[in-house]
Amino acid sequence: MTIMKYILFALLLFGLWVTEPLWLKSNTNQTSSPIKTQITEQERQRAELIASEAARLKELETKFGPKPYGKYSTGVPASIYQYWERTLKYPDSLEEERCRPIRAGDKGWTTVCRYRVKNSSGSLQLMQDTFIIKDGVAYK
Repeated sequence: MTIMKYILFALLLFGLWVTEPLWLKSNTNQTSSPIKTQITEQERQRAELIASEAARLKELETKFGPKPYGKYSTGVPASIYQYWERTLKYPDSLEEERCRPIRAGDKGWTTVCRYRVKNSSGSLQLMQDTFIIKDGVAYK
């Protein structure tokens, strides 16, 4: 019985050796396929797009200062909080809702923020303002 195992194993190896050209393809063709050419072209276009966006961002940052980033939960940049501290009559009553993504405008980085603030009668009033941020300082 043990000799039979070795004979079957030898036959299996022989069968694999004989059928090797069928399942082991050795492609020596060095030309690229149309799919590989298309993928290479897409990667090149993507690299060009990323480089142009980085150049544009660098140009805008030299013009307006570094791009401000907002809080994760509301998207409100720190410079707008400083603006609110300076200008609001009741800064402790501030409830910020959300700011839109920060974009480059003609005068600086712009964003639109919705917030609630206490008015003179004591009730909360919903406000929406466009803020311009240049060199880290926010104004309307």
